[in-house]
Parts: sequence; C-alpha cells; structure tokens
Amino acid sequence: MKTSRPLRAAHGLSMMEVLVALILLGIISLIFVQTTGMSLRNTGRSTDWQQEAVVIEKTIENLRRVTNASALRALDSSGVDRTNDVPIRISVRGSPPPAAVCPDFDCPDLVQVHLVARRETINDSVTVSTFLFAKSP
Repeated sequence: MKTSRPLRAAHGLSMMEVLVALILLGIISLIFVQTTGMSLRNTGRSTDWQQEAVVIEKTIENLRRVTNASALRALDSSGVDRTNDVPIRISVRGSPPPAAVCPDFDCPDLVQVHLVARRETINDSVTVSTFLFAKSP
C-alpha cells in the first residue's frame, strides 16, 4: 500500500496576495497625500480670508462714523489697506436699501453697503453686503 505524504501547510503569502496588498497600500497612500495637500491649500486660503475679513470689519467700523445717510448712499470708493503688511484692495459702494427691506414704509436712514476685499497677489475676494443706519440730512 502506498501512503501519500501529508500536505504541508503553506508558510508565508503567495505572490498574488502580496501584489493585492501593495496595490491597496498605494491607493490608500495616494488618497492620504491628496487630502493632505487639499487641507494645506484650504488652511492657507482661510488665513487669507481672515485677513480680508479684518479689513472689512475695520472699514465698516469707520463707515459707522459717517452720520449722513445721503453721503453713505453716494459712496463709491476703493483703496488699499496694508493691515499686517498685506496689501488688500477694499472697494466700498453705498446704495439705498431694496424695496423688500422696507415694504410698508420709507426708510430714509437705512443704507445698504457693499464691500469687496481682494488681496492684490491672489485672485480671490471676500464680498460683504450689510445695512447701516445713519441719519438723513
């Protein structure tokens, strides 16, 4: 009688298993690198927006000192602010409020103000539209 040899248990991984593991590791690494790069870009962009928001806030505080509603409505100016040594172009435009804001009454003391802050070195901007209360002449 012939006896067959018992099968030996395989030690280690086959070539196909190693190949599949390497492909999965490569895909996961690629996704990690791409999301890290996107995160770094977005962090830099939010820092830019934060500096532009500071300039907008400072401009609105200066506009609150203007007590003449007609002067605010006629406002159409731009300039460069250098807060924190970063040149940011700020454009300010005043206008009467839309009719939907005051549907049943006249609001002579309310002014809508549009502000756009744009860093001169980056083609991105922050735009704010707000209402200010000022006395009519």
